[in-house]
Amino acid sequence: MSFDLVNDARQHPEKYPPHGNAAGATMTGCATGFGLSAQLTDIADAHNLFLKDQSKEWAVTGDHMHRGPGGRLVWEAGEPMDRAGYRSWRAENVAVGFTTAEEVLRFWMQDDERFGWGHRNAILRCETLEAGLGHHEGGPWGHYWTLDMGTR
Repeated sequence: MSFDLVNDARQHPEKYPPHGNAAGATMTGCATGFGLSAQLTDIADAHNLFLKDQSKEWAVTGDHMHRGPGGRLVWEAGEPMDRAGYRSWRAENVAVGFTTAEEVLRFWMQDDERFGWGHRNAILRCETLEAGLGHHEGGPWGHYWTLDMGTR
């Protein structure tokens, strides 16, 4: 996925109107895009590599998609995002099975109602300053996409 594509959606969410009930969906864009973080990119890449080695069922059960090798949520204290210095705020968007960056972004921005618009709202949280994006092909789902976001 192109980091520029994420930042375009962040600054112009009107290009990605929510499908379904938009109650709770952030509609206002941010004045600036995310700053690209090499650390968050490395963390996102490592997370995709971990996910591709898990079963299809495991990856989409509960919140497993956001858990790392130790079983903890990747944004919890002591986990990679925290250890990289992102302590003010951190979040993660993950998508599996989508073959193109455009499909993933539409999913996060437009088809997120069943997740309470959490993916969309994380992208549109203007106080978040940095992000890293990873994509990996292989494994049971074929494609793994992770956007890790944080503020130091």
